[in-house]
Amino acid sequence: MKLRLLTAIALTLTLITPTSANSNYTVGGDRPVTVNLPTNLTNPAPLLILLHSASTSGAHQERYMKLGPIAKKNGILYIAPDGTMSPEGKRFWNASKSCCNKFKQDVDDVAYINSLIDEISAKTPVDPKRIYLIGHSNGAFMSYTFACKTNKVAAIVAIAGAMDVNPDCTPSSPVSLLDIHGTADKTIKVNGGVLNSNPYTSAAETVKTIAQVNKCNNQTTSKKDFEPTIKGAETTVINYSCDTHTHLQFWKIAKGSHSPKLPSDFAQQVISFLLQQSK
Repeated sequence: MKLRLLTAIALTLTLITPTSANSNYTVGGDRPVTVNLPTNLTNPAPLLILLHSASTSGAHQERYMKLGPIAKKNGILYIAPDGTMSPEGKRFWNASKSCCNKFKQDVDDVAYINSLIDEISAKTPVDPKRIYLIGHSNGAFMSYTFACKTNKVAAIVAIAGAMDVNPDCTPSSPVSLLDIHGTADKTIKVNGGVLNSNPYTSAAETVKTIAQVNKCNNQTTSKKDFEPTIKGAETTVINYSCDTHTHLQFWKIAKGSHSPKLPSDFAQQVISFLLQQSK
């Protein structure tokens, strides 16, 4: 009887060791990415995916945003995958016609991100109601595309991103959004523009697309001091009232650049927003 009990305990410990020991692991096959486990892992756990800007990497984007430590403290599974390498040796996400598959390579990044979620879920229980994306520039385009083409995303934080004009964005359930864009962005212009001979939306049009999905109507406006190198409360916060349970905000940074200087508590601000959202 004692031997059976000891055997059962040993088997139980074997099953819980990977999560209780907080052992990070790798998924993604020939496009590997490290899955960073939180300090306290719930079952199931929320998942945060960081999508980098064109020509950079997941590691570069993490150094800019510093999300990892805050995700770890807040019980969030966290990954920062890399896009595909172009013939020029620059990484990109095949997010849309305008951004940023310059050489028209045959890459399905929606399928790739889906595969990462599935592979992680097979190893560590992921809460399907709390999958979040944060993207910058090309990564923001990719965040919108993934949310629009799947029904897996509870919320997005998009910095300096947009969509193709007249996007096909009809997810079967609403998605919360925090859109952040600088008025002095010369790369992805706040009033829209053209990349790869294809037009992309203005920030207002981008937000409007998600507002229609979420059935948002009334707006309230306030000011906040977000960008530490710009004097005063430079950021206009537009908060939407939605008929669904979602939240939609647009932070418009007056004189903000494509890669604005982020406040020291940026990671806490955006992760706090995300954790309020659920499918």
